[in-house]
Amino acid sequence: MTGAIHPTLPPLAGVIFDIGGTLIYPSTTEGDNIAHLTAWLRSSGGPAELGIAIREARDWMWKMTWTTGRQYTTQEAIRRAAAQLGFETPDDGFVGEAERVFFGPELKGYRAFPGAVEMLERLSKAGIRLGIISNASSHWLIEEIVERMGFRRYLDPVVTSAGFGRVKPDPAIFHSVLNLWGIEPARAAMVGDTLEADIGGGQGVGMRTLYVTMTPNADNVNHRHIRPDAEAASLEEAAKILLAWQGA
Repeated sequence: MTGAIHPTLPPLAGVIFDIGGTLIYPSTTEGDNIAHLTAWLRSSGGPAELGIAIREARDWMWKMTWTTGRQYTTQEAIRRAAAQLGFETPDDGFVGEAERVFFGPELKGYRAFPGAVEMLERLSKAGIRLGIISNASSHWLIEEIVERMGFRRYLDPVVTSAGFGRVKPDPAIFHSVLNLWGIEPARAAMVGDTLEADIGGGQGVGMRTLYVTMTPNADNVNHRHIRPDAEAASLEEAAKILLAWQGA
């Protein structure tokens, strides 16, 4: 655990968490999602080749997202793949079901980091507002994760780039939560595992930042110049830092 208490800053009133790599970690891969979707399409009489085409479409989706700052979604990728293969434009019902099937293995495979629920409970009991901002191509997926992991009672709001339309580190997505809470940035902290999106994004709007290092994040290699206010190697350590910032 590294970091310092900030005696000149006001007490912490709210914490925004990233979710993937911060509160949870995966045990499956994108390949598992593609295989599951392809099998479902084949068994339901749908075009099995669409499952394979979605892999390329999702590469396009993320390239466009990081290029423009607008979150392109998995549903857009499904429609793009169908169009490129010359299939009839799928209706919303099919696209929604395909999205749920695609993320089925990923959803089932997520695990909470040790102490995640306990940390949220401690912070909530201390009177700190808690929420999530996740860069994700499916708002449905994040809502389902929050529900299944037992996080729902602690987190309000749950914001995703898919639902909001812009990705971290865009300041607007952070302000959407802070404005909802009525909390000034100096009284809030951003907790995440990604230096550019989470730490840089939080700092960009004037929040304190806590970098969690339970799992390596390959994207961070290019952003070592971004320095968080504190680091934690576990969620137990993270809770201690956040409660110290609150003055508890």
